[in-house]
Amino acid sequence: MNKPVQGNIAIVGQGLMGLTSALRLLEAGFAVTLFSKEPFEQTNSMSAGAYWWPHRTYPMDRVTSWAKTTYDEYVKQSADADSGVFFEQHLRFCLDPDDSAYVLDIVDQWERVDGADYGVPCAEAFRVTVPVIDVPIFMRQLKQRVAGANAAFVTRTIESPDSLFPEFDLVVNCTGVEAREFAHDEEVFPIRGQVVRVARPEGLRRSTRIYQKDDRFTLVLPRTHDVILGGTAQEGDWDRSERDTDTAAILARCAEIVPEIKDANVLGTAVGLRPGRHAVRLELDTSSSARPVVHNYGHGGGGYTVAWGCADEVVALVRGVKKDSDTF
Repeated sequence: MNKPVQGNIAIVGQGLMGLTSALRLLEAGFAVTLFSKEPFEQTNSMSAGAYWWPHRTYPMDRVTSWAKTTYDEYVKQSADADSGVFFEQHLRFCLDPDDSAYVLDIVDQWERVDGADYGVPCAEAFRVTVPVIDVPIFMRQLKQRVAGANAAFVTRTIESPDSLFPEFDLVVNCTGVEAREFAHDEEVFPIRGQVVRVARPEGLRRSTRIYQKDDRFTLVLPRTHDVILGGTAQEGDWDRSERDTDTAAILARCAEIVPEIKDANVLGTAVGLRPGRHAVRLELDTSSSARPVVHNYGHGGGGYTVAWGCADEVVALVRGVKKDSDTF
C-alpha cells in the first residue's frame, strides 16, 4: 500500500459503493475517512442477495464497461475460497424481453435453453455461469481490507457535502437512495426489495431467476450456508419493514420453480431500498459546494455488478481534480 499523498477524502456511505471506492482510493495513495449515519450491518448493501447481473441499472454503454471490470475483479477474487465470491450456473427464464441480456457478451460461459424443458414456458431462457457474492462474507472482508489500509470510520449523519469542508479536500457521495436528500436529487427513487433467507438444502447449487417487468420477481440463489429467495421491486416505496404478504408470496413462487426449498427452514427476511435512477450518477460536481464532490450513486439493483468499475472511475475523477488543483 502506498503512503498517503496530499489529499484528504471523505466518503459518505459505507455500503458497497463507499467501501469499493475507499479501497481503490487507498490503494492509489489517498487518505480516506468514511461517514455513515447507520451501522455497517444496517446498510442497504447488506440486505442484497447478490449475484452479478444488472437490474434496473442504466445507461447500457457505461454499465457494460463497469460490469466487465467488475466481472474480471470477481474472477480474481474467486481464486480465494474465503472471499465470499464464487462462480455458479444460473438459469434465467425471461417472461418478458430482458433488456439486460447484453451482458451475456461479457461472461465466459452461457447458452440458450428451452424454458419449457424446465417447466417454465417463456420468451427466452439462458443458462449462464455468473459470479455469486455471498454478501455477509464478502462485505465483512471488504470492510476489513479498507480498515486495514488505515481508513477511518465515523458514524455520524452528514447533512450535506459542505459540512465536510474545509476539513476534507474532496467528498465522494455514495449515499445511495439517500442522495435524494443529501444531493437534492429528485431523480433518485427507492426500489423496495424484500427477500427471504432459508436453510440450504443439500446438493442445491444452481440459482434460478424468472424475469418479468413488474414489481415482483422470482429468485432462488444458493449461497455458502443459506439460500436467498426473492423478491420484490416496488418502485417509490420507502418502507423498510417486512411484509408478511410479500414473504408468503415469495416462498410460494420459489417453491413452485425449485421444489427442494419447499420445506426449507426459514431463517429470516431482509428489506433494502435499491437506489433507482434513470442513469447512474458517476461524475465530478463543482457546481454547488465549496470543494469538489464526486457522485457515485443511482445503481438500481446492479450495485454488485458494477461496483469495481465504478470505483476505478471514482479514482480517475479524483486524480483529475488533484492534477488540476493548487490546494488538493
